Order: sequence, then structure tokens, then C-alpha cells
Amino acid sequence: MTQEVFFEQIKARILDHIGTADKSVKLAVSWLTDREIFQLLLKKLGEGVSVSIITRNDFLNNHPDALDWNQFIQSNGSLRFSKNGAQLHYKFILADDVKVLCTSYNLCCFANGNNRENGMIFSDPGMVNHFIEEFNYLSSDLEAQKNVVRLQWTDLPEELHGFYKGSLESDLAKQTI
Repeated sequence: MTQEVFFEQIKARILDHIGTADKSVKLAVSWLTDREIFQLLLKKLGEGVSVSIITRNDFLNNHPDALDWNQFIQSNGSLRFSKNGAQLHYKFILADDVKVLCTSYNLCCFANGNNRENGMIFSDPGMVNHFIEEFNYLSSDLEAQKNVVRLQWTDLPEELHGFYKGSLESDLAKQTI
């Protein structure tokens, strides 16, 4: 049984964790903007692995130059957006429903090197089952996206412009793909 806690190399551990999946990857994450992680998820879909994502439909995740959610959907990925007013703040990834990685690390490039972060991987069936149940609960209440419409700058309240401008600039500067 795997039980591991780590404080460094978080992104590498996330990539390794996703890479181990042979059947399914289920992500419940607040933000997913990292193009390298996204490319790995697309690769997994191409290998026949089921990939399901639950995330926020906010400007950081869904601005005009964000990840191509429609490509993900057309590749048979399942995408659900959390509801406004009930935004999720999780960061967990199930691999094959037998191993879970929980982390404080948002799957965005801004998180890489800007914060002290932690991660945990465990395979205890009872613990993993709690995350499967939570993912299923979230999925049952959220509609699978069929065609994602991009959010526009003009959709944002003006008081959020500074936050998103700084976050997007930092994220873009740290992208590796």
C-alpha cells in the first residue's frame, strides 16, 4: 500500500501519477492551465484511457487563449464545470481508481515555484474510495460540457481585472509548452 507525503517536485509527481494510469484519470481541480499536464491528459485519451475533469469555469481556466477544452471533449474527455457560487477548491487526481494524489498545488504554472506546496499519494482502498465517492457525487450534479464557450475580458467585473491580468501573465511566463 502506497502512503507518501512530499513537498518538492510537485509537478513532476503529478505528471508521474497521471502517467501511471492505464484505465482512468479523474481530476477535481480548481485551476488547470498547465499545458504540459494538459498534453499528457490528451495523450492518455489517445491511448484509450478515460479522462474526466471537474474544474471551475472562470477566466483563468477559460479565457480566449486558455487550454482547448473543446479539443479535450472531441478527444472523448469528460469536462464538467463547478457551479458559480459553489466553486470547488479541490486538487485531487485519481489514477485507475486505485491511487489518489492530493495536493495544495493548483495545476497551473503560476503554482510552480511561487508557493510552498505539498502532495500526498496513497492507495489504501478505504481512503481512495472516499475520493471516488466525492468525484461521483460532484459528477452527478454537474452537466458534462459539449461545447465550451470562452469567457471574455468584458465578462469580468472590473475589480477582478488586476488579479486576472497578473495571474495570466505569471502563468504564461512559466509555461513549458
